[in-house]
Amino acid sequence: MKSLAVLFMSSVFWMGSVSAQALNVPEGVLTACKAKYPLVKSFSWYKDKDVYAARFYEKGEPRTARFNGKGEWLDETKKLSFGELRNNVRNAFSQSKFSTWQAQEVNEILEKNKEVQYRIRVKNGEDQSLRYIYFDAKGQMKKEVLTM
Repeated sequence: MKSLAVLFMSSVFWMGSVSAQALNVPEGVLTACKAKYPLVKSFSWYKDKDVYAARFYEKGEPRTARFNGKGEWLDETKKLSFGELRNNVRNAFSQSKFSTWQAQEVNEILEKNKEVQYRIRVKNGEDQSLRYIYFDAKGQMKKEVLTM
């Protein structure tokens, strides 16, 4: 049953992505991606405006890296479980105004020339509203964003 769940999650993760060839990803982007992630054997690509995003697994964990059209790395998002969050971020969340909300998705985001940040999507059980809340590595809540 667990392997079926993993298979399902893998298929959801890759939905909407295509091969680099089908998307016509520029050679400079492909070269930069392979140089940044030399151990990764397979990437699945999608494009959002002028940004190319590569979805892949590294050390068994799903990740997404984004590059501009010149092949410059912009950022990387790594999915985490709530338990994998840094202790100070988990503690800050549990003491925030969102402590009674359900954490639905947790991501670690590395951006070019910026400190790591953690994004938690939370859902309010009463009115079903969704928010993304962002924390820095020290556990300081930086912003909240209403989602659809």
